[in-house]
Amino acid sequence: MQLWAVIVDSFRESLDRKIFWVLVILTLLIVVMMLSVGFDGNRINYVFGLWKADADSHNPLFDFAPTQLVGVMVWVFLSVILGWMGIILMVIATAGVFPSMMERGAIDVVLSKPIGRMRLFLYKYVASMVFVFLQGTLFVVLTFLVMGFHWGVWCPGYLLCVPLLVLLFSYVFCVSVLVGVKTRSTVAAILLSIGAWAMFALVHQAPQLFDVIPKLKEYRTLYNGVRVVSWIPPKTGDFDYLAARWAKAGPSMDMFPSSMMVGVREGEQAQLNLAREIEERELMKNPVSSIGSSLLFEAVIVLWAMWVFARRDY
Repeated sequence: MQLWAVIVDSFRESLDRKIFWVLVILTLLIVVMMLSVGFDGNRINYVFGLWKADADSHNPLFDFAPTQLVGVMVWVFLSVILGWMGIILMVIATAGVFPSMMERGAIDVVLSKPIGRMRLFLYKYVASMVFVFLQGTLFVVLTFLVMGFHWGVWCPGYLLCVPLLVLLFSYVFCVSVLVGVKTRSTVAAILLSIGAWAMFALVHQAPQLFDVIPKLKEYRTLYNGVRVVSWIPPKTGDFDYLAARWAKAGPSMDMFPSSMMVGVREGEQAQLNLAREIEERELMKNPVSSIGSSLLFEAVIVLWAMWVFARRDY
């Protein structure tokens, strides 16, 4: 009962910041955009059928296979729009949960209730996860239904992107919470958590530099050190690959029809082959290792933040 009360209270705070409705509108715009495009045999209907293109127009969309349509959803809409823009908006929406609760007057009311500090901390943390879960579920389920009923492409593995989105957010949110309880500043929590997210991505991609520049592998100590360091922070960069793997979307380059890849220069083709090789290796990465090590890092940060929150004098 206490957990439900905290969830409802946190959700109302998020609604007051209007971020929830911004994300809902963004989701509905993408759904309408998808509905405006239809496939009818050898014809593509744009803008709800107001503009129709035949196969002899050499439109590259006619080369799309079902897996490529799923790839567009995973690599463009899910990864870029919801995975980047959406997560940033969710961080902004939830960054003030702990600083606002710890303000003078507000914290006195909260602590006067029959609930321990650690339990209160965990309930607030879980409440933010519920907010993100609802947003992710709305986006994924609606786009899943449009792909199935409107495009005729059913991909049950695409639904697994919901827990992946929650995981991705939690990797960033744990830093936001730690900064929030230490500084009581919403602005600091937003800026430092987004900065940490960028750092996580850079550290995660550092080992790929040795694939791009093979000569660097001669420095074994440096190579091994980079690989060890890249294992420590959350693997935020694995979100795209895990989503594509479970949705059976394939590498990001598979989004492009074969007709668009004709005429690529030899040097450019070598770079594309290397990029595909790196992506295919990432797609085969063990999800247990990726998620497990990331959750271990998150657990350490959350326990640190909980300890600060529980021991602080108010």
